[in-house]
Amino acid sequence: MMVSVLGAGPAGSTAAYYLASSGIEVELIDRVSFPREKPCAGGLFNPLLYEEEFPFIKEFDGKYVYRVQFSCGRYTTCYRSSVPLLKVFLRKEFDYLLLKMAISAGAEFFIGKVPEGDILIDATGTKHPGAYPRAGICLVNDFETDRDIDTVYIHYGFGGIKGYSWLYPKKGYANIGIGAYIPQKGLKKIYFDYIDFLEKEGIVVVKQRSFCSCFIPFSPLRHFYEKDRLLTGNAAGFVSPSTGEGIFFAMESGKLAAKTIIEGRPFSWYEEQCRKTFGRYLRTSMLGKTRKLIMKVLEKVVFRGSVDPVFSKMIAENFFRLSEHNLGLQYFLSFIRRKP
Repeated sequence: MMVSVLGAGPAGSTAAYYLASSGIEVELIDRVSFPREKPCAGGLFNPLLYEEEFPFIKEFDGKYVYRVQFSCGRYTTCYRSSVPLLKVFLRKEFDYLLLKMAISAGAEFFIGKVPEGDILIDATGTKHPGAYPRAGICLVNDFETDRDIDTVYIHYGFGGIKGYSWLYPKKGYANIGIGAYIPQKGLKKIYFDYIDFLEKEGIVVVKQRSFCSCFIPFSPLRHFYEKDRLLTGNAAGFVSPSTGEGIFFAMESGKLAAKTIIEGRPFSWYEEQCRKTFGRYLRTSMLGKTRKLIMKVLEKVVFRGSVDPVFSKMIAENFFRLSEHNLGLQYFLSFIRRKP
């Protein structure tokens, strides 16, 4: 039996690594050569969990970040954790390291090859936005900086968007991005306005402004497999609608896809395991609400965090998946309304 893995990003390379490590013949196919440019926040949320699930992550050279600042409207709250909130990489380097691990385990890498496997793993990334029940758009880039930034900055609703803007500090770089639900007008201007804001705040200086754009699924497909293939990562819509996080779900789904094939499980088992393992993080309970309502709730949440350190910790740990449970906006709103 041979397996064709389509796409050598985190989902595809992870699947190929575990398959090849089990002695299964694997062809790993991508459209381009590696290393390749991939502007992305590149944050591994709750890195200690990553390192427990994928021990080889410990060997990857990244930057641990312990502090986060959330802002919404007039309010700001900060939290510094005793354990790392995330570990950040340049995706160009991170993806290449995963690919080299898959190759060292025995997978063969090809560029633009027609797949010949008996089973396919689709890790080709986001399809067209109409393929998913809900989707968003993101503008993002990595900018070189000589500043040692130690904080993740999250700004909800900047410029009136239904989404958030961010700065993720990396070694020698600052990743600046903005993500919003479709439809969203004027996002390019809002993105450059956000860079202006960060410069005025003295957080970073950007010399040459540019961005890459991409669509992001904010709701998974109805099913995660087809007759001859398993869908993983963004291809299946495995992205958190509240944070935009996708790397962990990509790698976890790649590992589960490999396990399904190695153990000879039915494809329906793969879908069940994905829903069981990380499905709670993909829920979209607030997305049908209006932009005005969501921002109003978020402003209340951030305000409460600004006056209550315990609540600020809850916000940060929930965002970065340090919390055991995935707490939605409704939970935070009900918490705010409780009487002391």
